[in-house]
Amino acid sequence: MSSASIHITKLAAVKRQLQAAIRLFFLEEDELAIHTVASAAYGLLKDLKRDRGQSEAADSYRITIFYLVRDFRRGTLPAHFTSDPAIMAEVERIANQLFPITADSKLSDVQVTLSPNLEKQYWNENNRAANFLKHADRDIEGTFPLDKIDNNPLLLKCCSSYRDIAPDDLGNEGLAFEAFTAANNPLHQATGSNFDSLVESIRRVPSEHRRELCYKVIIELNANQAV
Repeated sequence: MSSASIHITKLAAVKRQLQAAIRLFFLEEDELAIHTVASAAYGLLKDLKRDRGQSEAADSYRITIFYLVRDFRRGTLPAHFTSDPAIMAEVERIANQLFPITADSKLSDVQVTLSPNLEKQYWNENNRAANFLKHADRDIEGTFPLDKIDNNPLLLKCCSSYRDIAPDDLGNEGLAFEAFTAANNPLHQATGSNFDSLVESIRRVPSEHRRELCYKVIIELNANQAV
């Protein structure tokens, strides 16, 4: 009697890893476990983008620098930037070097190319925690500071990278994470859409309960789709 095997593509594996990592994030599960799953997905995305002639490191720098300079031009940088003279001096220095980015520029107007050394530096820094959690061949007695693990920006980078190459979205997990991010961004402007209704419902909840609400939204939406 013959049996069939189910096969999965790398991109489909990434989607499932990211959806699981987002659910774990909203459940406030162990940060190390979340980081391991999200980092595995990010590593796959790096390779998939490279196969398509794209550089995730360059794209990450492009997004960071673009919004930093554009918001500086607009005068909408968050308070933890504007209240620190040293940070603002550095932001102004970067903005003066990148004069083509204006208050009205679009991300699609900007291109970034990294040297091999800068690309390597990006991944060395980005993978530091993931490598610690994955390997013990060279530092069996090593330690790592837990406060250096921040899964929110890692998931943001993963979601952005996934959108660059995927023909679909991250389903209800991606929707909830995007709404959670918008709800925590005071500059997000509502347009009256269904998405913004979700954002506003999250904003009405105290910040310490927002993850719990987002997880409930995912479970409810997934259950409705399964019917």
